[in-house]
Amino acid sequence: MTPVKTGRKFHHKSRYGCAPCKQRRIKCDEKKPVCNNCVRRSVDCSFKYSEPTGTTISVPAPLSHSLRALPFCRGNTRDLELWCHFQIYTAPTFHYPPSVEKLFQQEFPRLATTFPFLGHGLLSIGYIHLAGLSQGTSRKLLAEGAFHVNKALPAYLETIQNITKENSAALFGFALFVVLFTFADVSEQCAFFLRHIKDNPSKEAEATRGLAKAAAQIPRSIHNIFGIFWRCQQWISSGPLSAVIQRYGSPTLSEPLMFWIGVEDDHLARLGRLWVDDPAILPANSCVLSDALSSLRDTFAMVTQLTDVPSLINHGDGETATWSSDLVEIHRHLSTGRLDDIPSPFTWYIRLSPDFISMVEKGSVYAMVILAHHAILLERACCERWWTHRLPYYCVAMAELILGQERRGWIEWPLMVVAERQTHRIN
Repeated sequence: MTPVKTGRKFHHKSRYGCAPCKQRRIKCDEKKPVCNNCVRRSVDCSFKYSEPTGTTISVPAPLSHSLRALPFCRGNTRDLELWCHFQIYTAPTFHYPPSVEKLFQQEFPRLATTFPFLGHGLLSIGYIHLAGLSQGTSRKLLAEGAFHVNKALPAYLETIQNITKENSAALFGFALFVVLFTFADVSEQCAFFLRHIKDNPSKEAEATRGLAKAAAQIPRSIHNIFGIFWRCQQWISSGPLSAVIQRYGSPTLSEPLMFWIGVEDDHLARLGRLWVDDPAILPANSCVLSDALSSLRDTFAMVTQLTDVPSLINHGDGETATWSSDLVEIHRHLSTGRLDDIPSPFTWYIRLSPDFISMVEKGSVYAMVILAHHAILLERACCERWWTHRLPYYCVAMAELILGQERRGWIEWPLMVVAERQTHRIN
């Protein structure tokens, strides 16, 4: 059957819908505390987890005395408040599966009482989460988050020299917090450099170097956490942190999904001609780029297979529904699906070689093309997760800047489905 582009169904606007539904321009049933769309897609519904801007969380009186004994909470600061904020507001945002929420809400705080470096990491994420909910004080809150990460590093680096069954969960948990902190830190750096270029065009070269170095921090932080995992895999897999590394089997692979995997893979495969046809590229660098692209193609296919898309239904008369071969339409359909295996898009970073990460850090135009296309997966799977901090948009904006107007066509797909969508949200 010849693929045809299907029109979008009309629906009445929901004036008071939640933020995720508004972002996806879909009708919200406005059910509280969590709307049905967010329940189905397992995303963070703003009805349940939003906090009034600028409010202060009071520390329950029975907890105040015991909390003051925690070595990672400083006096005359908001640390005690953020300890409560993390457990009341931050932990529930990691709510699927329920075992992960329990891990953040109970297990990590329990471990922090024995391993203070984990407590510092926990507070850093609490500060970062609150920064995203606040107006006017976000930079100060982000600085507090950075303080706690830096405060934790000496004890963490000392403990990691001797990994045991008893400390493995705390080490893995802190490395996870560092990844989440890195997402926020890199996003903040990208926002700064992009503003800097806009205000100071003469400083574009300097800012571009800063953007490229920031981008390389993400795969390095993820390599770090998996370096720890492989050293204590047997303990992590059998302990309370197993929920974080749990993998999911793919739902039944429907015909439209198979078709869409093929359409996207064909487009990705053609990217390789960019450097293969460039005589100035060394053969070794060409192999590095091709390996990264091959891994990205595998990751696209895997994430699509793991996505449950409810819109893929059959007509009542038994005819198979038609589907689109347009990349934007494919992205829209897959974005409405539910991905339980949230870590799956990030597995691409694990497979990246140090040579490719070095090419990203040096601002290679071809590495930036691959990075921008991976942003499509991040946008598709994680755009409603607060902890991504608009990373997909920044990756594409960075690539667009480094490539320049003459090569802009190389990232047309990411620009259409990531950059334009984020611009619409901002406006």
